[in-house]
Amino acid sequence: MAGRTILYVHSSDEMYGADLILLQLLERLPEAGFRPLVVVPTDVSYDGQLTRALAARGIAHVHYPTAVLRRRYFRPLGLLTYLWRLAASTWFLARLIRRERAGLVHSNTAAVIPGALAARLTGVPHIWHIHEIITRPRFLWRLTAWLVPRLSEAVVAVSTPTWAHLCAGSARNRERAIVIHNGIDSAPFAGAAPAGRALRRDWGVADDEALVLMVGRFSHWKGQGHFLEAAAHVAQSHAQARFALVGGVFPGQEALVDEAKALAASLGLGDRALFSGFRDDIPAVLAAADVFVLPSTSPDPFPTVVLEAMAAGRPVVANAHGGSVEMVVDGETGLLVDPADPEAMAAAIVALLDAPARRHAMGLAGRQRLEATFSPEAFWERWRALYEALGTAAPESLDSPRHQ
Repeated sequence: MAGRTILYVHSSDEMYGADLILLQLLERLPEAGFRPLVVVPTDVSYDGQLTRALAARGIAHVHYPTAVLRRRYFRPLGLLTYLWRLAASTWFLARLIRRERAGLVHSNTAAVIPGALAARLTGVPHIWHIHEIITRPRFLWRLTAWLVPRLSEAVVAVSTPTWAHLCAGSARNRERAIVIHNGIDSAPFAGAAPAGRALRRDWGVADDEALVLMVGRFSHWKGQGHFLEAAAHVAQSHAQARFALVGGVFPGQEALVDEAKALAASLGLGDRALFSGFRDDIPAVLAAADVFVLPSTSPDPFPTVVLEAMAAGRPVVANAHGGSVEMVVDGETGLLVDPADPEAMAAAIVALLDAPARRHAMGLAGRQRLEATFSPEAFWERWRALYEALGTAAPESLDSPRHQ
């Protein structure tokens, strides 16, 4: 396997969870003798965050209007457009595989299907890296769960709930799917306290005001509205609390931010709700906060931002579904609450705001758990072993469906 080119087919040109994890993986490949080549999509107007990061690290990449499954295609005319793009993307990627002599294709997220088809056409092994728990539309969950094990030598789920959801959609995933948890380096978060204090000043947050934070791109399921409803309940007993929402928006969905701001106003939060947009200084953002909240209303497969909060030593309040149940130890590194109950989330936030010593202890325990369980070294070694196994063994010899 050493020296073989790995072709990565990705679904965005941003710098959120799946992008960050991909970048972390790419940075380690050369030390094991692998050459990465990344296909970055141009089907929507991105800001180009990932492209800039790849260029800065000297990682080879090409741009193409890849067929990426998006909601706009879920209508008759949109379906025809998607099928045309799927055919064109598959043909482009097949030619790229042959030209670059790629020995393996890695599709990063369930939203990119053409990489799997191109790998099948060229006879190259394929890995499907699943970062999603698809609940709606239901047919898409069933289709994805049926498709990925049939077009892959290995399917990698980012969490056990993600793996279980795939297996519920198609039992064949039990033969091919494994779990590799994401991991991150805690070092960039260790010295972020000064930057966090400076950011609080920039935001106008006083030293005696508690700052409750959520980070995530605005979407219908990331839970910005849920967070604001919980914030309104917290504000009733904590007049000095402030609430920060950090994250951008997918092109064409800018109205979601306006809706969230309107909701904050209707709940009486006023300027106590801070909307910052996308930021790339997440260590400073987390250092500025007292409590981190993950309010996703649908299961978040394995939210990288929770790992970042743990690295920053911040206690986590999260809805008890998806990957959070594997990341947060309830009562030890944070608090898990009923996903359908903003008041329960508010009560958990208040419990932490009222107990600074408990917040500190939970944050410390979270950092220790990150370093012991979700380290970048463990993440890389599991991926390296999988890449090498695909180059030296038949697919049937891979352990399945257990954790690698």
